Amino acid sequence: MTCPFLREAAVKYCETAAFRKLIPLAAAGRADEKCDSAAHGDCPVFRLQNQEAGSGGCPYLRESLMQYCGAAPVARFVPYSESLLSRCGNDGFRYCELYLQMAHPEPFASDTSAIAAPDWLRYSANHMWLDATDDGSCHVGIDAFLSRALGEVDAISYVWERGRHRPAVVLTTAGLDVEVVFPNPLLLTNCNRYLRADPSKLSSDPYTGGWLFEGTPVEGSLDGLMSGAEARAWMEEEQRRINEFLQSWPSPENVPAMCDGGLFAAGVLRQIGRSQGLALVHEFFSPYANGKRDPQ
Repeated sequence: MTCPFLREAAVKYCETAAFRKLIPLAAAGRADEKCDSAAHGDCPVFRLQNQEAGSGGCPYLRESLMQYCGAAPVARFVPYSESLLSRCGNDGFRYCELYLQMAHPEPFASDTSAIAAPDWLRYSANHMWLDATDDGSCHVGIDAFLSRALGEVDAISYVWERGRHRPAVVLTTAGLDVEVVFPNPLLLTNCNRYLRADPSKLSSDPYTGGWLFEGTPVEGSLDGLMSGAEARAWMEEEQRRINEFLQSWPSPENVPAMCDGGLFAAGVLRQIGRSQGLALVHEFFSPYANGKRDPQ
């Protein structure tokens, strides 16, 4: 599937020019244009070739079919061979910042008593998700459960940006550094650098604009992940567990973290004490959490 904003344009250009200027054929035919007529003999670039001008157009004039983004403020023409390597020509366009700004996809809302868990994603037991598409690309992020627990994120530090690794990131909230590690290896090709300037998308849009890593699955990338009905049942159980966990602390610091209409309070890690926060992170969001889920 390709991006709905991907457009095509036939262009022409000079094969011998030092700087290749692409001119859309729809915009060609201007009065001062020499390339399509015998006037090309007056072109200084053509004269450098030490060739006699013919009666027709310039022999160095070439045409090609290009693609460009219709959502971008300035069109950047890309050859077909290169566009196939970008996210524009595959399902990865759903995580493009321009696409999200223009298409305004509906947020993954949940009701007042449940955490959203889209069915097409796969989830790790420490609350990260993987979107592996049929075209061989994938994206990784944190789920709405972890996003709600974090609340406002102050800073993001990527441990890995490229190469074959287990995707890891450090999310800082209220002075607490939360290291989140996806349990399986991926061949990482990119990370979401926009989040460094605006981490708010981690809380407002964790499943699209708040993605963290982009890459390619390798052997073992999908091992032990949950999806569909299994993931929904697990998410409900996690809600029950975290409510019991928060209520088990006798300290008065527990007061602001009480349930809010069936859900724990948003930004709970910013509201409880440091010792409680570290214990909560270890129990639900550390790599250790992946070993706690009983095999189905």
